[in-house]
Amino acid sequence: MGSVAVAGESHAAGFALREYGFDATATAFAGASAQADAPGFLGTNPASSSGVEQWDAQLTLNAIYPTSEASYTVATTSFATPTGGRATPDDFILDAYEPGLSLRGRIDENLTFGLSVSAPWGLGTRYAPSWAGRYYAVESKLLTVNVAPSIAYRASEALVLSAGVQAQYAKGTLSNAIDFGTIGLANGVAGAVPAAQDGFVELTASDWGFGFVAGALWSPSSGVTFGASYRSAVEHELSGSVDFSLDAFGIGSFLSGATGAFVDTRGATKLTTPAVSSLGVNVALTPEISLLAEAGFTQWSAFEELRARFANPAQPDDFQVYDWKDTWLGAAGVRYQPVKDWIFRAGVAFDESPTRDRTRDPRIPDSDRTWLAFGVHHDLSEGTSLQLGYARLTFPGEPIGLSAAAAGNAVRGNLVGRTDADADMITLQLTVR
Repeated sequence: MGSVAVAGESHAAGFALREYGFDATATAFAGASAQADAPGFLGTNPASSSGVEQWDAQLTLNAIYPTSEASYTVATTSFATPTGGRATPDDFILDAYEPGLSLRGRIDENLTFGLSVSAPWGLGTRYAPSWAGRYYAVESKLLTVNVAPSIAYRASEALVLSAGVQAQYAKGTLSNAIDFGTIGLANGVAGAVPAAQDGFVELTASDWGFGFVAGALWSPSSGVTFGASYRSAVEHELSGSVDFSLDAFGIGSFLSGATGAFVDTRGATKLTTPAVSSLGVNVALTPEISLLAEAGFTQWSAFEELRARFANPAQPDDFQVYDWKDTWLGAAGVRYQPVKDWIFRAGVAFDESPTRDRTRDPRIPDSDRTWLAFGVHHDLSEGTSLQLGYARLTFPGEPIGLSAAAAGNAVRGNLVGRTDADADMITLQLTVR
C-alpha cells in the first residue's frame, strides 16, 4: 500500500564514502593499502599503524560539492495518469562535510595500535515534495560513523599483520509521497483521483552494528611494498519512527479508517554495509618518486532489496528491489617528495557502480565514476604538518526506467528518464606527531 523505502548519491560507488583522509584521496586511493607513512591509511589498511615512530594523529575535513540534474520523459501513475510536478530536478544531491580522525601509537618494537574514526558509508539526496517522481523519493539520508581500533604486529622484517574491530553507528531518514488517489481508485473509493491526493511518509531509524578489519603489509625487497586489507560486512537492523501525513481530501483518512493502515507507528529495515577487499602496491623508483596502484573489490551483491517492516500489523511491508552487483575499483598514482618538507601526490581511479539499469532509482542515482585527484603536504614544524587536496569526480549520465508493473512499484508508478552528476571535493588535514 503506502510507499516507504530506506536507502542518494555518494562520493564513491553505491553509497560508499572513500574519503578516509588526504593521503589516500590525493592519489585517488592508489597505493592506499600499501603505505604506512601517515595515520590516514588506517581507514584502508589497519597494518599501516606499523609506520608510526612514537605516536601521530590526523584530523581531516572533506568538503564535497556536487552538481546534479535529471530529466524525466515519463512520470505517470499505474493508471497512466501524469503525476505532474517538475520533471527536470537539479541540485538534488546534497553538499557534504565529513570529518575524520586517525591515531597511531607504538607499544614496543614490534607492536603498534591504531584508531580510525570515519564515515565509510553515506548518502544524501533531496527533491521538492511535489516533483514528478515524488512517489519514489523525496528525501534520503544515511549517516554512518565507524570506530575501528586495531593492533599491528611485525612478524618479520618484511611482514606486518594486523586485525581489529568495527563498531558502526548508522542512521537513516527516508521520505516520499503517497499516492492516495491511486490507492483509493484501486480500492473503489469514490472521489479518488490518481496523482491529485497525496500524503507523505517519513521513516527515521538507527542502529549499531559490529564487524572486523584485517590487513597485512609485505616488503619482499627494498623499495617495494604490497598491502592487502579486508573490511567485513556489517549488518544493521535499523529501527525508529514512521510518521504518516494524510491528504487533505479525506481519501487517506477513509483508507486508514477502513484498514487500520497509514497511522504513525514504529518501523525497521535491514541494511548491510558491504565487505571490502583491497590490494595495493607501492614501488619507490627513487628516494623522491614512488609509483602507486590499487585494486578494490566491494561485495555490493549483499544489497538485494530495501524492505521496511512495521509494528502496525495492518501496514504491509514496503519494499524496493535493487539487486546490486559486486564492483571493482582500479587506481594508479604517484608520490613525489622533492625536499624533506614537501610531498606532492596525484592519481586517477575508475570506480564501478553496483546499480543496474532496470532498478536504478532517484534515491541512489548512481553511476560509474572517474576520479582525478592531487594534493600537497607541507611540514609546518618538526611535529606539525598541513595537507590540502582536491579531487574531481565525473559521472556519465545513466538511465532510470522504473515500471509500475515491477515488484513493489504499483503505487509508485512509472518513471523514465536520465540522471547526471559530477562533484568537486576539497580535503583539509592537520597532522601532529
